[in-house]
Amino acid sequence: MKHFLVFLFFSLLILFPLFSETVTILGVEMEWDGYRVKESDTDLDPYTTTFDDIEEGRFFQNIYPVEREWYTINEGEYGETEVLHISSPNPGPTIYIVAGVHGDERAAWYAGIIMLNATIKCGDLYILAPANKPGAERRNRYIYSSQDLNRSFPGSIDGTKAERMAYAIFQDIKRIEPDFVLDLHEAIVYTEGRDFLGSTYIFSNLDLMADLFFNLLWATEDGDICHNAFSYTGPGPKGSVNRTVTDELGIPVITVETFRGFDIERRVYDQLDSVQFVLDFYGMV
Repeated sequence: MKHFLVFLFFSLLILFPLFSETVTILGVEMEWDGYRVKESDTDLDPYTTTFDDIEEGRFFQNIYPVEREWYTINEGEYGETEVLHISSPNPGPTIYIVAGVHGDERAAWYAGIIMLNATIKCGDLYILAPANKPGAERRNRYIYSSQDLNRSFPGSIDGTKAERMAYAIFQDIKRIEPDFVLDLHEAIVYTEGRDFLGSTYIFSNLDLMADLFFNLLWATEDGDICHNAFSYTGPGPKGSVNRTVTDELGIPVITVETFRGFDIERRVYDQLDSVQFVLDFYGMV
């Protein structure tokens, strides 16, 4: 019994760490346990939030005539979810947004949900938010147990729950053949010996999108978009949306990583700013 109680104590410390320190990142002080920061609570409801609620007059203010069509992927399976297709009568590029492959990265899929209200002046926009619906409902990174959806691509129709969901997402992107994919994520780890991914853009092949990538990066450095300059890293990890779609389909992907130590309004703002920049680059807004 004694050994079990000791095991339970340390297990709880892993699941619910004691935030006994503070750390200052980009001028913001936040609670920190030496490995990850503490994410602040929020009552922000993405389903009722408008672009003006985040920053009045900054995001997607022009209204264009579009058609909206929902369809289901992974239908009848665990993790079944919906994709919104926003189409303009004017021909143009196709962009696919995958928001919230990790369910606890709320600003990523919050931004995706808010983006459902966007209109475009040309082309087609596909939005999958949240991509990890069971994880989002539980506020958990994983889609099921310890199965990481973003290490499961391209997936398998006969695999684990994560692999079947990854297969459905990958096949949908393959079917649509978008010109570009945006993959929205967040980071929470801040520790020595591990890359800090907060405020970061991730790539796997710059040859496919060098102009866009560096213009986006420089826009953050010049203060034109986002709250602070973003860094960059690559390639994406094996089994991720970024790495797999880039390598296997030859489609350029940027992963947007905001940092969960900041308040969620700031993080959603930076996600939306990044998305809007990309759509503007493609002439869609």
